[in-house]
Amino acid sequence: MQEEVSIFETLINRCIQRDEKARKELYDLFSAQMFNVCLRYAKNRSQAEDIFQDAFIKVFENLAKLSNKNQFPGWIKRVFVNTAIDHIRANKRYESTEHLHIIEHYSDVEPSIIDDLAHEDLLEMVQELPPRAKVVFNLFVIEGYSHKEIADELGINIGTSKSHLFDAKNILKTKLLAKEAKLFSIVS
Repeated sequence: MQEEVSIFETLINRCIQRDEKARKELYDLFSAQMFNVCLRYAKNRSQAEDIFQDAFIKVFENLAKLSNKNQFPGWIKRVFVNTAIDHIRANKRYESTEHLHIIEHYSDVEPSIIDDLAHEDLLEMVQELPPRAKVVFNLFVIEGYSHKEIADELGINIGTSKSHLFDAKNILKTKLLAKEAKLFSIVS
């Protein structure tokens, strides 16, 4: 384990010294995972690519500020999440009030339906959420932020954060139930 840490630290130090080969290695190590982070927050692939590019630029510009190289995986994810939030703030369409329809409360989704879904199916469902609901869902469920942290980060109140999460969960539940019904009708 100690050998891995020193190799990792060496790679980051080479990146700080502007070694292009090291930067490519670091990029290759984290690009797929970080692009998935971008996709979770973006409204489409094009916006995800913009976030991705901006975030990697920030990573390379700020590597020297990282005091503990062992914390790099968490640090890079935080840079990508913050960059996605910055893009959302900059997009005027996100500033308007969103009108989410009230969804009827359904019984819990059968666990088997989730087992049958591919990662891409779930990602697509999350991407189809209304913008604020999608961001709050990602921050709360995926990133582990508290409602207070989300409210502070997005400039909304805690109740609004909870409301967006509730709406996101209900929308996803409705989509899962529809998918379950479709699969059940195929099996029957």
